[in-house]
Amino acid sequence: MRKRTLFLAAALSTLGLTANAQMEEPIKDTLTLLQEQIDGNSGRIKKLEKLKVSGYFQAQAEYGQPGASAKTGANSGKYNEVIDGKDSEYFLRYGIRRGRIKFQYSEKIAKAVFQLDITDKGLGFKDAYMQIDEPFLNVFSLKAGIFDRPFGDEISYSSSSRETPERSLIFQKLFPDERDLGASLIIAAPKNTTLEGLKLEGGLFSGNGIRVDDNSKLDFIGHLKYDKTYSNMSFGLGTSLYSGTTNNADSNLYTMQNGVWTREIVDKNLTNKRQYIGFDGQFTIETPMGLTNIRAEYLFGEQPSVSGDFSSAKANTYDATKPFSYIRNFSGGHVYFLQDIYRTPLTFVFKYTYLDPNTEVADNEVKNKADVAMSTIGLGGLWRINSSLRLMAFYEINSNEKTTAIAGYDKDLKDDMFTLRLQYKF
Repeated sequence: MRKRTLFLAAALSTLGLTANAQMEEPIKDTLTLLQEQIDGNSGRIKKLEKLKVSGYFQAQAEYGQPGASAKTGANSGKYNEVIDGKDSEYFLRYGIRRGRIKFQYSEKIAKAVFQLDITDKGLGFKDAYMQIDEPFLNVFSLKAGIFDRPFGDEISYSSSSRETPERSLIFQKLFPDERDLGASLIIAAPKNTTLEGLKLEGGLFSGNGIRVDDNSKLDFIGHLKYDKTYSNMSFGLGTSLYSGTTNNADSNLYTMQNGVWTREIVDKNLTNKRQYIGFDGQFTIETPMGLTNIRAEYLFGEQPSVSGDFSSAKANTYDATKPFSYIRNFSGGHVYFLQDIYRTPLTFVFKYTYLDPNTEVADNEVKNKADVAMSTIGLGGLWRINSSLRLMAFYEINSNEKTTAIAGYDKDLKDDMFTLRLQYKF
């Protein structure tokens, strides 16, 4: 009886060991399969991490006087609505000011960036460039494509972060679209050295904005900047240079002589000098009242432009019926003052801008609308509803130089504007 019991126990034990061995193998296979799936997903996730998608949406309403410059609605630009044969006192327009989506793919030392602008007016593009960073000293970078012109501070300051509806008038006139086609070298001083914060960016650009290059002449744009940060304070100082040319489409060239436009006969397709010099500064300090931010820029230079418009061209070769043959010496700039309201998500905003498109004439000497000096006092506020949502309210009081030589400009034009903007950023 005892032998039978021992034999039965040994048999059951053997069966148990065999069963366990048979069970262990499928468990191992399942774990291996699961690990392989995890490894595969991890690889795909790492690839996805290299792609970043961001953007912002700005819904905007504008309420302005008849001469104000609208940015949204069917009548964007200088507005003048007539109702029952009379100029309306104010107009109201609503639209999508900006609808940006940005794709950035980064891998090791290189990245590529594409940014689209989707609004009620259609689909356009803003950025298309690549950047390669030198990996040894971490000092040099090369950027090529369509991107922000490296001039001053306000151009590269994102529209999603800017505290006022638009860039200063002088930047809108000199740098339409803010971007240009070209290549730029960036040199940044190494971290943890005495020169940390010093950065130089300069390159050669087509000179006609985000459009295709249409001649063999390139413009140089450069910006030298120094930034310093302390525990509760930071500051920055910079200087910029734009040196380029435009083509004179015909044989007429107009320059100022003793306050009068004087025509010269020159060779057709003469290149006219286009040169800007700029200085910029920023100061930020944290106090018990909140963050205080002051920014300022001053620009001056020489601008080739048409008779009736100071703006830069969006091409290098011009229609002979509207040649860029007026050479103007200009100056302008802006000042921002921003103050957070003590422990609230609110910020007070003040901005002053001015542009004198022709510094050689003033008051009644001004006989051309394109030579009229303009200034703006802007007052407003920001409400940071949350990390993604922001509401802006801003009122602009626009003033113009007065002259009896131009009809309607013997008094201040009715061109003030109120802007209400809701922005969502992701």
